[in-house]
Amino acid sequence: MTGKNISKLEKVISGGYCIGCGGCAVDDNNITIRDDIFGMPQAEIERNSFSDEICPFASTISEDEISDRLYKQNTSYDERIGRYISNYIGFVAEPGYRDSGSSGGMVSWVLAQLFLRGEIDGVIHVGTQRGSGYAYRVSETLDEIVENSKSRYYPVHYDEVLKSILGNGKKYAFVGVPCFVKSVRLLSLKNEDIAKSVKYCIAIFCGHMKTKAFSEMISMQQGISPSKLKSVDFRVKTKHLPASNYNNQVCYTESTGEERYCEPVPISDLYGLDWGLGYFKPRACDWCDDIAGETADLSCGDAWLPEVVNDPHGNNILITRNLLIDSIINDGIENGSLVLSSTNVEKVYESQAGNYRHRREGLSVRIADANKSKTWAPAKRTNASSFEVSARRQALYRHRGKISIRSHSAFIEAKNRNSFLFFMIKMLPYEIFYHFLNRRPIRGTVKTLYQYGQYAKRVFSASS
Repeated sequence: MTGKNISKLEKVISGGYCIGCGGCAVDDNNITIRDDIFGMPQAEIERNSFSDEICPFASTISEDEISDRLYKQNTSYDERIGRYISNYIGFVAEPGYRDSGSSGGMVSWVLAQLFLRGEIDGVIHVGTQRGSGYAYRVSETLDEIVENSKSRYYPVHYDEVLKSILGNGKKYAFVGVPCFVKSVRLLSLKNEDIAKSVKYCIAIFCGHMKTKAFSEMISMQQGISPSKLKSVDFRVKTKHLPASNYNNQVCYTESTGEERYCEPVPISDLYGLDWGLGYFKPRACDWCDDIAGETADLSCGDAWLPEVVNDPHGNNILITRNLLIDSIINDGIENGSLVLSSTNVEKVYESQAGNYRHRREGLSVRIADANKSKTWAPAKRTNASSFEVSARRQALYRHRGKISIRSHSAFIEAKNRNSFLFFMIKMLPYEIFYHFLNRRPIRGTVKTLYQYGQYAKRVFSASS
C-alpha cells in the first residue's frame, strides 16, 4: 500500500485504525471483513477501493456535519455531546425491561415502542450467535427485541446483516456504538436503499471496544478454555450492591455438547476488567472523540452518578435528538412506564468524565505525537492544541497505549502456554506503573494483588 494513489481507507487499515464495522464491505463487494490474529474484525481489500467516505476513520465528514444535517432544527448544541433536545436520568418502570437490561432498560423499551407503533418492522442489533460469541442480527418480534438486550463487550460487524435486509421494503432501527452509527449514517448519505431501510439509529455510550481476548480472559480466569467458551453475560446485576458492582457469568460447552454456566463472579474479583487499563483495546478506539453517539436519534449509557449508582437495578442517562423519540419518552413518563428526570449536559459529562478525558484530552496528546513523528492519522475535531495537558497526564495517556499493545501479544502467548498466570505476570509491571501515573500506587496495587489472590483461590478450589 504505497504510492500516490493509496486511499485513505487503505491508510486506515495499514495504520491499525480500522474498527471492523463493515460499512466499507456494504459499499464495496471487493472488501471483506475477517478476524485478525487478535480476534478483531478488520477490513481486507481485494482490489483497489476508494470507499473512504463510508469509513468512520477515513471520511472527511465529521460527526458535527452529520448531526447538523439531521438535527439542526429543534436542538441545542454542546461540543461534549453534540446536538440534543433533552437529557434524562432514570429507568423503565414497566415490567420486563429493566431486569433484563444492563442498566435501566431504556434502549429495549424505546425499540419496543417504535415497533408497537409501526415505526419499524425490526431491529438490527447485537445478539447471541450460533456456536459461540455474539453477532449482529435482525429481530422482528417483540420477544426477540427484548431478549437481545444487554451490553456485549465483544467485537462484531454488521455488513452481512445490513446487506440481507436491503430492498425488502421493511424499516429498521440500528443499534450500535458511536463509530458504527456514524458509518451507517455515512452509508445512508451515499445509498438511498440504506437510508430507506434504516429509519432510526440508537447509540450506546462507548468507553472503548474489546477484541475476543476480553471474553477469553474472563473464561480462563474461571478455568474454562477459550475453545469451550460459548458466551459471557457481561452484566449480571447483584442485589443490595451498587449498580457498578455487577457480575460476569461464563457459559461454556462440555465435550458432550452440553451447555454449562459458571457461578457469576463479581467484576471486582476478576483481573483486567478496569476499563482505564485498556486491555485488548483496538487502536481505533484511541482515535475516536465521539463518546455520546452524536449522530444517533437517541444515545443511551449507564448513569455512573453518585445520586443513582447505589441503586442495584441500574439507571440510564439519555440524550434525545429525534422529536418522535423524545415525545415517546415523554408519553412514557406521563403514563408511569418510565421514571425519568430531566438533567443537564454537565451530568451527562460527569457520568462519563474519565472517558471524556482520555478520548478528548488524551487524543490531543496522541495527535501531537503523530504530528511530531509525521505519522498519518485520522482527521479529528480535536487537535493537538485543544487542551493543555500536564507532563504526568501525557505520560499516563501514552502508557495506556503501551498497555493495550502489550496485552494483545501477551495474551496470545498465555493462550499458547495455556497459562493465564503467564499473562498476569507479563502485565504486572505495566499495571503497577499505570497505578503510579494515575496517582493510586498503593490503592491500585492492593487491588491488583487482591485479584491475584482471588484467581489463586479459584484455581485452588478447582483442583481440590
